[in-house]
Amino acid sequence: MRIDSIYLRDVGPFDEVTIDFPVGRDPGLADVYLLTGPNGCGKSTVLYAIAALLGGEAEGLLRRRMRSAEARVSAHVGDGVLIATPSSISLETPQPISIRRQPIEWAAFAYAGTRHVSDGRVTAISEPKTDPFDKVLAFHDTADTSVLAHWIASQYLKELKADKNGQSARAAEIRQSISEIESTISGITGDAFEFDLSGDDNDVRVRRNGIVVEMGVLPDGLKSIVSWVADLLMRLERIPWVGNAPPMQRPFLLLLDEIDIHLHPEWQRRVLPVVQKLFPNAQIIASTHSPFVVASAADAYVIPFVLENGKSTLGEVRELERGVSYGATLRDVFGVVSEFDTETESMLADFHRVKDRLLQGLDADRAAVDALALTIAKRSEELASIMGFEVRQLDRHLKKLATG
Repeated sequence: MRIDSIYLRDVGPFDEVTIDFPVGRDPGLADVYLLTGPNGCGKSTVLYAIAALLGGEAEGLLRRRMRSAEARVSAHVGDGVLIATPSSISLETPQPISIRRQPIEWAAFAYAGTRHVSDGRVTAISEPKTDPFDKVLAFHDTADTSVLAHWIASQYLKELKADKNGQSARAAEIRQSISEIESTISGITGDAFEFDLSGDDNDVRVRRNGIVVEMGVLPDGLKSIVSWVADLLMRLERIPWVGNAPPMQRPFLLLLDEIDIHLHPEWQRRVLPVVQKLFPNAQIIASTHSPFVVASAADAYVIPFVLENGKSTLGEVRELERGVSYGATLRDVFGVVSEFDTETESMLADFHRVKDRLLQGLDADRAAVDALALTIAKRSEELASIMGFEVRQLDRHLKKLATG
């Protein structure tokens, strides 16, 4: 099962739009769709709409974005069509699509970039009592550190018991559920990352590059990664699945709002490649403002939105190519052609303007051109090199003009 397309009318900045999610080409990688565009173009609205249609906690986020009585959202999901209007969310087909059947064949999860991680306090080691589907599509409230900490502590205790009882295979299986989280986070950050229960209490801490710290004092970027990666893998481990398929091989939908927020560019360029390989049967729909995220994705589609006068329309959907530079991605996907800060760009524009006037014979003040070039060159070594080239080129053009 998968989301094949979604339609929105009179919702958020959209008058009417249909977005398709074509199947990826590489069966060894998750299908990825990256929603891009300026702030206010409706990227989050699309994610909220999908989550609301699936019965998630984003229903309120969707309803408040419906602008008229004629507003409508619908999505083709598997063999069914899900529909939302200002008055109801219902199924058009007689076969309900539920993410809460036990056991299940498909599930959906939603996370926002701005999430919180607190200290991993464990009052008593026991299995979490919460439903593994609790707030599964809540975006900002999906991850709960307390539930995660109790689950990790419980897994460690079960591992110790299995090992003590001579059940080494079972102990290794239990340990694997924690190791997958640790190795995934390590793969994204490049740091040695482990959960730590070596203290005198039952609390869960983190050992990062050999140093043990409380989860609540981790850097924001690492908190963001830990919150959704650890929560997702924990839920997959806890959810009963038809055929008892291994968690990493299960088909599911993952909605990520602002996947790049708080992340260093080095982590931004690693996050999707790691997750795509980890969950080859997943469908991932994410919003991003990062050229590093976009350029790093393989077997992925960019779904751009164009915002004009408060109205958003769908741009040209493109399948990403491998090996495209970050500069080209910044220009072609995000429409940013500048390579310098705005002040420097303004000074460069002034330089080219006065240089062109000089070459066209509209201005004879060569000193003004040289003075501006010198001012720009003093800003950095890179600009000094650029200005040196520009001045040499100017000298050659002026010499040609002088000799006819």
